[in-house]
Amino acid sequence: MRFVKLILPLMILAVFAGCGYRLAARKGDVGGGQTISVPTFANSTVSYRIEQRMSEAVRKELARTTHYKVTSGSTGDVVVRGEVVSYGTNPTVFDDAGRASQYAVSVAMKVLVTETSTGKVLLQNDSMPFRDSFQLSQNPSDFVLEDPAALDRLAERFASVIVAAIVHRQP
Repeated sequence: MRFVKLILPLMILAVFAGCGYRLAARKGDVGGGQTISVPTFANSTVSYRIEQRMSEAVRKELARTTHYKVTSGSTGDVVVRGEVVSYGTNPTVFDDAGRASQYAVSVAMKVLVTETSTGKVLLQNDSMPFRDSFQLSQNPSDFVLEDPAALDRLAERFASVIVAAIVHRQP
């Protein structure tokens, strides 16, 4: 019995140690020694500074999850260019009085990622729609503008998708 108590945990440990499971590195091995440039995206909408939010979200995500040296200039080993193609907010839920109580915010993006030395396109997508929602307070005295927070959440999701595509692209 004592033999089983001693050997069983060791056998379980050996099985799990050899299964190939491992924790991913925080920043992986992507971009070591290279510069990635994310110039401020173009804005084809009338929405004020949305291109700056989207560009900055990509820069932050790249800095957080890769080993690239991230710049906002227009030159680097890899360049991420983008364009905000459309932006809109639409009511999606109405209260009993017919007032909108929930809105959807949507953004469509274009993205082009190129390797400077070869001119090779690493990622290109001309239609990347993203959507989020926010609710309005029904009491006018409690009104807080919620669409900037929804836009920030949307920008973070967009940045996460772009960086994941860059990190996990097949050579």
